[in-house]
Order: sequence, then structure tokens, then C-alpha cells
Amino acid sequence: MTITFAFRQPENRIIKLSNQFIRKVIMLPISFPLDFKFKIFTPSNDFSVFDSQGNEIAYTRQKIFKIKEAIEIFCDSSRQERLYQIRADRIIDFNACYQISNEQDANLGSVRRSGIRSLWRTHYEIFDANNQKLYDISEANPWIAVVDGLLGEIPIVGFFTGYFLNPSYTIADGNNTQDYILHKTPSLMERRFRLEKTSHANHDELVTLSCMMLMLLERTKG
Repeated sequence: MTITFAFRQPENRIIKLSNQFIRKVIMLPISFPLDFKFKIFTPSNDFSVFDSQGNEIAYTRQKIFKIKEAIEIFCDSSRQERLYQIRADRIIDFNACYQISNEQDANLGSVRRSGIRSLWRTHYEIFDANNQKLYDISEANPWIAVVDGLLGEIPIVGFFTGYFLNPSYTIADGNNTQDYILHKTPSLMERRFRLEKTSHANHDELVTLSCMMLMLLERTKG
């Protein structure tokens, strides 16, 4: 698909920019739902992001051997064009804040883990660039993690928990309106997640990046 921009010029020329060029600058527009597919048998926690048309719109790579959590988001698995970075503000992630920035080092916002609230039910908060809270990310059913932890220790049975124990997370605004939902999809040999948009919210970029960080931190569940 090609987006055409028309400019008033004496020659009435038409200047065309492809979606591929635009995606190298930002990860927009986003066509939901998004599918996140983790690579298996790799030393790092990498995964690709595919839109509703099956196009790869991002590739996330976690830096290994780092004292603080740090991930990079590229436009695709070739890793030639980096789009974003997410960095933790501390070594221990109990109440860590993960700052999100683009390749121009502009602050886009942050996602923070609520340490005390996450002891039973996983809970994160998303803030904009002005540190204003936008969304709460909450685990829908914390019992899934409990059952997974118990069955995961049983030989053979633990291998299949990733297929039938799949956590989900709701992303709700200040009015407790669910705007997005992230859930793990059944899989045996790899981790797969799907992010769906359930309203007309306008923070697709920030929410998607925040969910990428959450998946890396909570990937062992289910």
C-alpha cells in the first residue's frame, strides 16, 4: 500500500512515500490485533510483532548480560533500523520504572510495576511523557499463575501447561474502561501473545511498547 501526499507546486507534482519508509521512523499506524511470537532456542528473549495483515512491524530484542533491564525495538528482524529503547531505572524490578524513548531519544512515556499490588495479581501502570497516569494493566485471573506454578513442577504434565494455562491482562483507563486486552494464546514449543484493541483509545504506540516490556517480564507464566 502507498500513501500519497500532494503538495501545491507549479508543476502539480505528486510526492509519494511508502508505508515501509514511514515504519522505519515510527511504528504507526498500528493495525490490530497484534501477534507477538517469541523465538525459541535463542540465548536472548527475542520476539517479532505482526499486525492483522501478517506484516512484521517490529522486532524486540532484550539485551543480555545487562545489570539493568534494557530492550531494543527494531522495525523488523533484520535489526538494521532501531525504532525504540526501553530502559529500567534500577537493578531490582520490584517497583522498577521502565522508560520508553524513540531513536531520537525523545521520552514517550513509561511503564511501572506496582510491587506490592503485583504480589498476588500482576499489576503495571502506564504513564505518558509528562508522567500522567493513563492506564492500569491488571492480570485478569491470578489463579492461572498459581496453578501453572504447581503443575509446572510435575514431569511431563508441566510441558503442557503452556497450552491450556494462558494468562490475560486488561488495559483500562482512569474510568476503568477496558481499552485493550493482552492474552497468551495456546502453544507448546513457543510463547505467543495477542494484543487486541477494544475501544477508540489513541495511545496505541505507548500501550504496545508497554506490553512488550510486560511480556518479557511475565513471559514464564503459562
